[in-house]
Amino acid sequence: MSKIVFRKDVSQTKALVKAARVSAKRAFSGSKALGLSVSYIKDGIVYEEDANGNTIVKNHIESSVDAPFKIEKGLVLHAK
Repeated sequence: MSKIVFRKDVSQTKALVKAARVSAKRAFSGSKALGLSVSYIKDGIVYEEDANGNTIVKNHIESSVDAPFKIEKGLVLHAK
């Protein structure tokens, strides 16, 4: 599933996303080659992976965000 981009510079955005993916893969493999641990977030959980491939769960990230206002049903937007 691809996201719809409503910008005029779609080709430049795609190129930047592709470059970011390639650089992230190179950094990951380079860190493993040097024997460094790599931290990453997957499904709201922070993992740390050693060069040997051992994965440790470091932290859980809560995704609940408190809105600064309350939206009520009706024709008028009530912000408190």
